[in-house]
Amino acid sequence: MISVKNIYKNFGSLAVLNAVSCEINDGEKVAIIGPSGSGKSTLLRCMNLLEDPTYGEIWLDDNLLTAPDPYLHPDVIRASKTYASLMKTMNNDEEVIAKIKAEDLLKKHEGKEFNELLKKIDEQNRIDINLARRQMGMVFQHFNLFNNMTVLQNLMLAPVQLKLKTKEEAEETARKLLRRIGLEDKADKYPSTLSGGQKQRIAIVRALAMDPKVMLFDEPTSALDPEMVGEVLDLMKSLADDGMTMVIVTHEMGFAREVADRVIFISDGVITEEGTPAELFDDPKNPRTQQFLKAVL
Repeated sequence: MISVKNIYKNFGSLAVLNAVSCEINDGEKVAIIGPSGSGKSTLLRCMNLLEDPTYGEIWLDDNLLTAPDPYLHPDVIRASKTYASLMKTMNNDEEVIAKIKAEDLLKKHEGKEFNELLKKIDEQNRIDINLARRQMGMVFQHFNLFNNMTVLQNLMLAPVQLKLKTKEEAEETARKLLRRIGLEDKADKYPSTLSGGQKQRIAIVRALAMDPKVMLFDEPTSALDPEMVGEVLDLMKSLADDGMTMVIVTHEMGFAREVADRVIFISDGVITEEGTPAELFDDPKNPRTQQFLKAVL
């Protein structure tokens, strides 16, 4: 469902992600774990382009969300002036392409054929990011509810504004979702009157109100008091049981072990290991993974 291809993300001179690639399959629950500052949240935010990758591509189904990255398309590289120039002295296709990629040699003006190939990839595959985001629900650490709106208004806003549902349909869906989490009596309350756990559960069902194909969770329990964590994780477990595709950046190792189909470990902007929860938690192979798990388990 989501394909991350050779993503780099730099903030000025700070490299946060370095050549990260991964696949999220339909119906899969993937937990992303790792030390603070390792790039976990940045990777998640790149998936729906809240952060634009410096290099690389993000795909949703067969739709390209980013601009095409010429470094991922050898036929595009071969059409460049840089490639033609190097071939005069190197005469080895693979070595020339490797050198161009490794040394970031492609320039702004690479010729008509080069630009036309990139444009063709873009036109055939690119989707408007706003259309794509309708299919990806996002849940943040700090809820991001609108405090000047009631709970019901928060849930109805996006489906109505985007003309996906009438007001009547959006309200029916919102009340149904609130019943699901036992908070229908909070429909006319404002977020400031709710507990942290209640706010986060409402933030989750607000994302569900858009009928997303995949849910992205960015450390959804990290801002909660410990006694409120359980109610949010229980809701997420029920979503997993329903077959929702989920990508979860989390520090909750027990939750990752119980719910995830696959766990990805990131350290220093690189995926150093991934596998099933049993493989990663019980028999980690990478020394950095071993060190991390020894510290947190």
